[in-house]
Amino acid sequence: MPHTIPVIIHHETGAKNQSGGKKHQEYLRYCLEQAKKYNPKVVLIGDDYNKSWCSDWHHVNEFPSERFNAFAAVFRNLSAYPASWANSIFKRFFLIYEYLEKNNETDCVILDSDILLYQNMSDYPPFQTCDTALEIPKLQDLPGAPAGNGLRWTACAGISYFKKDALSDFLDYCTDMYKNHIDFLSRKWELHKQYKLYGGVGEMSLLYLWTKTLPDEKVLNLLEPYQDTVFDLNIGIPSNFTEHEYAFDTVLRIKKLIWKDDRPICLRLSDHRQIGFLALHFVDISKLYMYDLFTSRRITASVRLKGMMWHFRSILAGIKHKISG
Repeated sequence: MPHTIPVIIHHETGAKNQSGGKKHQEYLRYCLEQAKKYNPKVVLIGDDYNKSWCSDWHHVNEFPSERFNAFAAVFRNLSAYPASWANSIFKRFFLIYEYLEKNNETDCVILDSDILLYQNMSDYPPFQTCDTALEIPKLQDLPGAPAGNGLRWTACAGISYFKKDALSDFLDYCTDMYKNHIDFLSRKWELHKQYKLYGGVGEMSLLYLWTKTLPDEKVLNLLEPYQDTVFDLNIGIPSNFTEHEYAFDTVLRIKKLIWKDDRPICLRLSDHRQIGFLALHFVDISKLYMYDLFTSRRITASVRLKGMMWHFRSILAGIKHKISG
């Protein structure tokens, strides 16, 4: 009987704007219900609005963190995101660490609230030999800047695994970097400003830099397939570990999926091999498709039309940012 790893989701309604996520952010319901199909322990750290959505629910105020207060005191927003949101994207790591401490847990899986999960994470063998598992793309050049810059600094925790001690080490690393190495972090932000690129320094940047302090064998990359299965970085792009890696529906602008035993499969273009996806991540406007794929695995005509409209709006927003930046 494997050790039960809690799958933990942190979601505060209204904490950030949700492209394609609808006013009440009910995609969180689909995330929770899907995770519960495969995992015996699914935890929601949320607010009063979503209290009834999960049987193992905890209010964010249950986990006060002096460590987060210390981090917030030295944090500087080196991004194009609103300062309050840029700060809050780090908050969940501190909250989840306090949950682990309070509940005597030794490890956890962290799940974004816009993911559909198709795997029992307590029964995933690669976790037995690592301290952390993250989604780390191979290409680490910042797109739109000169080649060879190496400043993409991206390791995603949309779905991630941490031993408690590793998570504690990451929290200390974040505070130290903002307190003592702000000039180093600013290198990336200056490049964003110079080339009018959206984004900046966020939790993905710190996660990436932190992994470079660990032995290679202690870091598992969830974007590299294991026994013909893999985790999805973003359903709305053909890339995963490498660029343009998987078959892509250019009309819906999501990975081209087929379904077997109620699980998604996608064709890897390099070798025409079918790879099973253990999770689908509905980033930004692709949230529009989450309900349909959760309930019927078919996207309705009305949702298709909405997706096309949102895509057009995102193109216009990108042009506006370039001009005003």
